[in-house]
Amino acid sequence: MDKLIPFNYIVNQIIIWYNDQGGDFEKNDLSKLKLTKLLFFISAASTMSGKLGLLNIFDNFYAMPYGHVESEIQDRMEQSIYYEISRNKLAFKPNYNGFVNNIEDTLVTEMIDSAIKDLKKINPDLVLYDPFKLVELSHEWQSWKTVFSLAKRHGKYSMKIPNEMIISEPKIFKY
Repeated sequence: MDKLIPFNYIVNQIIIWYNDQGGDFEKNDLSKLKLTKLLFFISAASTMSGKLGLLNIFDNFYAMPYGHVESEIQDRMEQSIYYEISRNKLAFKPNYNGFVNNIEDTLVTEMIDSAIKDLKKINPDLVLYDPFKLVELSHEWQSWKTVFSLAKRHGKYSMKIPNEMIISEPKIFKY
């Protein structure tokens, strides 16, 4: 499955969550960085004791200076058919006529919806955090601390995080 299809659905659900929490879409801060962080938290929230959840799809997280980054999505965000995602905000593309869920596997849609529902219960305001607060929160995760430290020891600023680390570590979704 092309990762952009479920990513577009996640962005649509983030917009709904953002608006439900009182965010002003016209002045949104749903930037590339913020969506990258929220994608990580949603993916991590879908995992449980040995089950990959959304990490089965979003399986390419790297430890980078700004936390966990799904590198394939990071590289392809601008290819979204619905959204223009910039350094500062999210906007609909000029030809936007409403979102259509193109995910063929209903289990994927259910996993995304369930992960977002769980995150809302734990921290409904997570979607309103500014991007750098989300970065700080991701820096609390042991997977990032361990792998980024290892990357730096090898003179690098990124290194792949094994999915097993994300699955097995305590999940931190609020301060």
